[in-house]
Amino acid sequence: MPNSLKFIFFVAVFTALLQAQAQTSKPTKGQNAAVKYLRADASLRQAYSLSTDSWLKIEEALEQPISADDEKLVTAASEALAEFQHAANVEACDWQLSVEDGPFANTSHRGAIRELVAVSGLRARIRFRDGDRKGAISDVLAGYAAARHLSLDGSIASVLFGYKVEREISGVLQTGLGDLTPAELAALESGFERLPQGSSMRSAVEAEKLNRNDLLEIIGNAHTRDDLISRMSAGVPVFGNDRKKAQEVVDGCGGSLSGVVDCIDKQTAFYKKWTANFGLPPERFQEQYQADYALASIGNPMLKLLTPSLSRFKWAEAYNETLRALLRAAVATEQGGAKELPRHPDPFNGQPFSYTTSANGFRLESLLRENGKPLSISVFPALKK
Repeated sequence: MPNSLKFIFFVAVFTALLQAQAQTSKPTKGQNAAVKYLRADASLRQAYSLSTDSWLKIEEALEQPISADDEKLVTAASEALAEFQHAANVEACDWQLSVEDGPFANTSHRGAIRELVAVSGLRARIRFRDGDRKGAISDVLAGYAAARHLSLDGSIASVLFGYKVEREISGVLQTGLGDLTPAELAALESGFERLPQGSSMRSAVEAEKLNRNDLLEIIGNAHTRDDLISRMSAGVPVFGNDRKKAQEVVDGCGGSLSGVVDCIDKQTAFYKKWTANFGLPPERFQEQYQADYALASIGNPMLKLLTPSLSRFKWAEAYNETLRALLRAAVATEQGGAKELPRHPDPFNGQPFSYTTSANGFRLESLLRENGKPLSISVFPALKK
């Protein structure tokens, strides 16, 4: 499809989404952030030529030197970013996903949020560079709010995308944190307090795997083995219309509707057990989960092949919680020194983060490691870096 047609198609999709949101949303205090986010993205695309996967390149630009193209994009996006700010300040965010579409539900809003947050992050970098720290703080806080709003759509993937977006915005904030005045630090701290809570990983798993069950919807009232295989191969994205893979699962569950339903019921019981265990420390969760998963998977190909790694989700949540705490601790330390560290302890062990100073700045470090390296944050004035 030519790029011009792709653009027209994309705008049409977003226009339809906006209309549907306006008709079906249930906003708190008369507003729904989801509508404003989609309107902001449509505005951005009318002001600047972007491909439908442009957020990937814009996210990459957050870690590169600011270019003339970045400045041009930010200038063109001024109206879209104004709407984005309005959305971030709305409490309620209801994405109204089409649950009946199951795993094929439209998730275009994920790209819209990632795109808008990346553009907001670019503007924050430019504002930090130019000394507009108040404006940069506003852009950063809007990015955090959007990431948490995204996580509220009732899907695991959107929670994970939200974590990724938060990390990107934290990287932008970290570059300017050491230059903030006491008043600006207080404004940032106050902004953190007002951010929406967002969804927890446990809530997302419960919403996606327990409150609704796409697999039961997919198999429907199929009564023959062949019908079961057809429905599974076409309805489960991981199979990609591969009947052989679907057949292995159906036959592994006895080749009948009752057998497949029994496998799904056991998978559901497994989800219930392990969502209840999300309060465990990540290392303990992983150890117990892996052993139980291996045992529960015996004789149940539905559970073995179609259950995502809850252990991986638990680690992702732990990393995100720790990075949030590191950032809050860094702001508090900039405000009042190391004596403030006990206010924001390391979620990994409940103790203050490790604190070291050097070259007019400091570094906070967690005991939690990711890919062998401790999670940390370094704060230095820009001119001293």
